[in-house]
Amino acid sequence: MLAPPERRRKNRGLKKSTVSERRAADRERKRKQLEREKLGLHRCTLWISSSAYEGLLRMFTVTQQLSDAQSTDHHRFEAALAALIETQGREWTR
Repeated sequence: MLAPPERRRKNRGLKKSTVSERRAADRERKRKQLEREKLGLHRCTLWISSSAYEGLLRMFTVTQQLSDAQSTDHHRFEAALAALIETQGREWTR
């Protein structure tokens, strides 16, 4: 069942991509995915509570893995968390 007309999303001003453009984007995404898989990388999406996030952030700043300025950058936090998980994983595979 469709939403009433006033609640429907409207794509005003957005350029519609052609089929060939979408396919090219899909091919590029798949190429990157296969490249990562060849390198042995796996994608893991994690949902953690705010308290766990704050605790990890505090741990990274106290151990000086992240500075105070870097701790506000979400991508740096993710990189530090990935490095921590990598280290733990290597420890347990020995």
